[in-house]
Amino acid sequence: MAVPVTSISLLKVLGKDAQSPRWTEFAKKYASTIDGFLLAYFPDVNSEEVVNDTLIVLTKKLPFYEYDPDTKGHFRNFLLGIVKCKAREQRKRNGRSVKQREIEAKAQLEWEYEKQSYRADLRDWRKEAYEAALAQFMANPNLSSRDKEIFRRTALDGEAPADVAEIFGITRNNVDQIKARMLAKLKELALQYANICNP
Repeated sequence: MAVPVTSISLLKVLGKDAQSPRWTEFAKKYASTIDGFLLAYFPDVNSEEVVNDTLIVLTKKLPFYEYDPDTKGHFRNFLLGIVKCKAREQRKRNGRSVKQREIEAKAQLEWEYEKQSYRADLRDWRKEAYEAALAQFMANPNLSSRDKEIFRRTALDGEAPADVAEIFGITRNNVDQIKARMLAKLKELALQYANICNP
């Protein structure tokens, strides 16, 4: 890994102007150093994102940075220290994000399963309540055979009310009234069964 020669004048310019066009020069100058470091120690991170985060930190730190390799170390070490920090932050952030997504996905699956189970249970007990109510309803001796037959044909078998009216020699309006009355009684009975099946 080639070590770029530190340009003190460049660092001073950048330290005085966070919007300086020479940041492009700086990025090109240290690109191979940063990329090589990340490839060697943090191959799983997004290098472009780390570089951007590093440059943001540098705009804040360079105004106070003093180049003194003898006592404070080389600029390369200062730079890679920031890169390492940002790479670790990204790795931690991504790891937490993946874990959070796994937790949310698991919770969503469990919720979908519960909803499907609930809907299945709801369908089951409603079906059971309806079938029990219908059986009792059709066996009720207090209901006239004619009304039950009209109800069966129109409500259960889907025959046209006008055709049923003609068969029984009554008006279409009479058929509709009988069907409505029988449906109301069946609904009331079904609700009673529903309360038993799903207390």
